[in-house]
Amino acid sequence: MKSKIVTVLLVSAILLSACAGKKFSAEPYKEMRFATLPASSVVFLSDRGMLAASYLDGTIRSLDINTGKAVLKMPAGNPVEALSYTGNNGILISADRAGFVKLWEIKTGQLIKSIKLSDTAAFSCAANPDGTLFAAASGGKAAIYVTKNTIKIKELNTAANMPYRQVNFSGDKKRFLAAAGDTINIFNISKSTGLKKFFIPESIDIKNELSIKNNHAINSAVFSGDSSLIAAAGDGGVLNVYRAEDGYKVWSDPSFSGALRALAFSPGSKYLAAGDNSGRLVFYSSKTGEKLAELQVPSGIYGTAFSPSGKLFAASTSTGVVKIWETPKDAKKIVIDFSGLKTVLLSLLAAAVILAVIFIRLRRK
Repeated sequence: MKSKIVTVLLVSAILLSACAGKKFSAEPYKEMRFATLPASSVVFLSDRGMLAASYLDGTIRSLDINTGKAVLKMPAGNPVEALSYTGNNGILISADRAGFVKLWEIKTGQLIKSIKLSDTAAFSCAANPDGTLFAAASGGKAAIYVTKNTIKIKELNTAANMPYRQVNFSGDKKRFLAAAGDTINIFNISKSTGLKKFFIPESIDIKNELSIKNNHAINSAVFSGDSSLIAAAGDGGVLNVYRAEDGYKVWSDPSFSGALRALAFSPGSKYLAAGDNSGRLVFYSSKTGEKLAELQVPSGIYGTAFSPSGKLFAASTSTGVVKIWETPKDAKKIVIDFSGLKTVLLSLLAAAVILAVIFIRLRRK
């Protein structure tokens, strides 16, 4: 009996030590390459292994992760800078360097609508959570449209020397951000009333409620899924995370050596992924800024995205490669990384509990 007890204790200590050493990690899963020019953006279309990627050769492709093949090829005609997907109605939105915003039927690859936003490059596009509205940024303009009829219901303007680089909607549909230069302008969104609503039922009222100075030019700015945080990054190699309600800086990471343009929060907002043009990809606890994993990709990272369930995430790169990783099961929740004395003490404590249970059972016999 004593030998059995010793064996149980040893096995328990080994298992606990191994589990305690686990951290959030990302295992390489698959990669696909269909163009030699950079893959500028990537979005997941579903949890069934479908995503879309845009390329600076002027094409957009829907990709099947399971087969590793391109399903559809959509000729955008101009280098595409950004993509957004409205899952509720199956519409893919693209923004390109000629200032066009285009809507695509993702099942067929057919062009639904082409909108000339400005004569300068459109750098960003975004759909709101239920897909009823979408926005785009180009030069000194940021515009919001109704998805079903592409009616423009709001246009924002900024100085010519400070073009809008990023637009994004909050997950609760109450806020909208437009980033220009080093400033993030946050707007409150509400449904219109009275005659405005009578003539345009989808119309909204938008009011600037907050401006955040980032101190570095912004390439990317996004809301977390729970709408509580805003992550912003750009050419300065500094990642900042702000509280959305008042602009308070929650945490910052100035350690990137290259320009940052790829940011994505995971569903549920627990994690934040950031990638720079040197190929460095870092995963954080979004609330604290704790680094959970770091990967070095052999090419610059232009875009990144989590799948709707968070099981997969992808990065589009400067060599035209789209890389996909499978999020391990143990990464669905943060596991504390105990080390050294803490590991030993934890193992001994667990062993003592097991020993006490065995002792009690022996006494009962």
